[in-house]
Amino acid sequence: MAVFHGHDMRGYLERVSRHPMVQGIRHEGLIRLDVQPGERVLDAGSGPGDMAARFANLGARVTAIDADPVMSGAAAEIPGVTAETADLATLDRPGHYDVVWAERLLQHVPDADRVVGNLVRALAPGGRICLIDVDWTGLVVDGIEEDLAAQVLGVFRTVVPHPSMGRTLRRRLVRQGITKTEVRAFLGVSTDLADAMSVIPVFDERLIPAPPSWFAAVRDADEAGEFLTALPIYLVTGSA
Repeated sequence: MAVFHGHDMRGYLERVSRHPMVQGIRHEGLIRLDVQPGERVLDAGSGPGDMAARFANLGARVTAIDADPVMSGAAAEIPGVTAETADLATLDRPGHYDVVWAERLLQHVPDADRVVGNLVRALAPGGRICLIDVDWTGLVVDGIEEDLAAQVLGVFRTVVPHPSMGRTLRRRLVRQGITKTEVRAFLGVSTDLADAMSVIPVFDERLIPAPPSWFAAVRDADEAGEFLTALPIYLVTGSA
């Protein structure tokens, strides 16, 4: 099962960024980081640069890094943002940033601990880091026959290297020497299929080649008013 099968990744990320739940989680992260004008901010795994733009609007000096040149190219168009195409597993900038932000990045990278280590080392003394990620192993759905849901969700949870990343974020920071941490868990709950499709790929047949019976069952549950899904998301902040 390939996620984003024949679909525009940038369009998906921009749609996710507009979702009220995602905006609320980001707002919480911004409050905790308290970014000040002139601070050096790294947006790691920036995508098209939505958060990079917000940091730039706060007066920060922003570097946006993404492995996808399409994404870094989009971020480069944002005023006040320096964008780079690079693999964060090779990042080597000790003490270079006052703030590091990594949102829904680590679930995708092959060596998450190496990337976390690089991000922590990139913090200046007293610097702050915010990691946000999903725990796909906690994704549940109701209103659909249980065996079918278990089959499809079970396969879907294997499409990223680290499906349980969200709940492991604090541990990964602690192992890199960040012991001053705060953790916030969010449970995104939706009873509307269109809403769920905007943020969870497994419900959108444009994004994944799941069996037609799955999408038919999802639509039937929605039409019957029985559809429900829930997904846990974790936000962890820490300081050097």
